[in-house]
Amino acid sequence: MSQDIFTRDNLLRVENPNILVGESPVKYRVEEIYLDGKLKKAEDVDEEEKSYGIFMHSLVLSNYAEVMNVSHKKLDVIRDEKEKAIFYFTEEKGFDKSLIESIVPKVEAFSLNEDKLKVSTHIINEKMRIISRGTPDELLKRCSYILLDSKIVKKTRKIYREINRVLNDMINRCCTVYALAIKDVSKTDIITNVDAYIDGMTLVALIGMCRA
Repeated sequence: MSQDIFTRDNLLRVENPNILVGESPVKYRVEEIYLDGKLKKAEDVDEEEKSYGIFMHSLVLSNYAEVMNVSHKKLDVIRDEKEKAIFYFTEEKGFDKSLIESIVPKVEAFSLNEDKLKVSTHIINEKMRIISRGTPDELLKRCSYILLDSKIVKKTRKIYREINRVLNDMINRCCTVYALAIKDVSKTDIITNVDAYIDGMTLVALIGMCRA
């Protein structure tokens, strides 16, 4: 992965994250996150994690919630409840979805939105980054690497066993667990190899959600 704009020292955040007022109560919340080889409560994940910037920006870009202006300085979020929960989590951490999406444009031709797997492609540093979020059973089989301390590491059997151990623990506590993965490709690669472009990805994080 080339030099990334999404590092700990270059976070696209807003000074006042509390800009959104939801009309309805939140039904789910992001509870646990497995990042940089550590499982933590979501509220404890911060800039101390070296992969924090890549994780948070990738999570924002993988989120399909839509923000609608209801009235002056009052907003509502449109999408299913789990997408809303991810939106609120990233907002509470101070990340502006609209700002990030304006800086990192989506390539609509290479996006996919299905129940088990969501894939979006974005232009970052003149390359194309594939960001995928889905069920662990669907996405982990596509991951050949894992992001540890902001470095891409080959997924060995030892690492795979550890991921599965953590995943099983999360499944026992959470009602939903998502995997989040990325992959950088050239424009030529993605156009000539559309069917296989979401293989050989890098696992960024596991995200556990619970009912609020």
